[in-house]
Amino acid sequence: MDDAATQRRFTEAYESGEVDSDELTTALTRYDSLDADGKAEFDDLLARNGDDAADFAGRTDSDTFDAVVSPCGARSAPSLGRAGSLRTDRYHSVATPPSTLAQSGGSCPDLPDDVEDDLQNALVNVDGDLDADSVDDVRRSINELDRDAQDSATNLIESEGTDGVSVTNDATDLSDGSDSVLTDEDVNSLIESYELYSRNNDAPNSRSARDIQNDINQLDAQNVEGLQSAVRGGFGTRTNMKGLDGEVDIATDLMDNNDAVTVRELSVDGDDMTADIPDQGRRESEVDIELETSDGRTIGVESKNRDYNDVTFDQLAESDIDDLTNKFNVISRNRDEMYVVSRTDNPRDNEIISAAIDKANFPDGFDPQSDLKFISPDELSRIE
Repeated sequence: MDDAATQRRFTEAYESGEVDSDELTTALTRYDSLDADGKAEFDDLLARNGDDAADFAGRTDSDTFDAVVSPCGARSAPSLGRAGSLRTDRYHSVATPPSTLAQSGGSCPDLPDDVEDDLQNALVNVDGDLDADSVDDVRRSINELDRDAQDSATNLIESEGTDGVSVTNDATDLSDGSDSVLTDEDVNSLIESYELYSRNNDAPNSRSARDIQNDINQLDAQNVEGLQSAVRGGFGTRTNMKGLDGEVDIATDLMDNNDAVTVRELSVDGDDMTADIPDQGRRESEVDIELETSDGRTIGVESKNRDYNDVTFDQLAESDIDDLTNKFNVISRNRDEMYVVSRTDNPRDNEIISAAIDKANFPDGFDPQSDLKFISPDELSRIE
């Protein structure tokens, strides 16, 4: 090994206990198998990540190591698979070229250098099992994103690890094919919104990007209408993404645990949710989830993540009252029943909710006592 700084970093990784003797031998054998350009590539990776890069080189299987460090024969490094044979009881052979990207006949993504560096840094520091196929896939996925979304994707992988890899891959899959649920621009915005939502996400009742994407995948597989509109409603702010989080969580919970209803559509708005309100004219609103019962009744479900008992009854509350009042007025004229899913204890006793009910103009045939219902997220099975 000619580079003194690289030798020192490998030694420090061993002395610190980050790698044991077998792992150090594996890492050094892989390093020594590289040509001069390949060593320079790994020297940079090791300089940026220190012990983590040494640990990655010593412990990961050869396919994944090659996919991260030299995916296309690398920017400068050859596939480690061409570099000789290393066989132990713990590691895969590197006797043959393992990288699918390296053998892909010119389809290898060419990421900007800084994006490639950020992606390698994130992957090297992942806690959890990576595999070569998912690494190759995420490099292709990131290549399809615009520049801002590429940065968000590498940040998401850095913060969420293997979940960040799988979420990026799953999100980009939503814009593939003729029956895509999202556009390429939508996917860019979704990745950016996931990354924003994942930053120090310690807000109560907030879930991970992986959980949200799982629900989106399920709704897409079931061809639930309105999914694109729902996803777009989650773009831009943490508040918007929290709304999407709650909406898809409730929808999939109902699909999994309530056989009495069928989830028909998400984020119903526009011409399907307008009404003439006395003294107000034509008004429109939106409902998060539309359900249908076995006997043909239609139910509008509105997800309210906020606890209205935490809202001070002041001028700010007026907007909440007006929002709820308008929803009550419009939805009651378009659906047979309405459920509000809220974490507010004793919601009908809450000042804001009770004020909105009193202010609303319900049509004949819609009883706000029996047709307007409030439940907690744990009571979704009560909808029937």
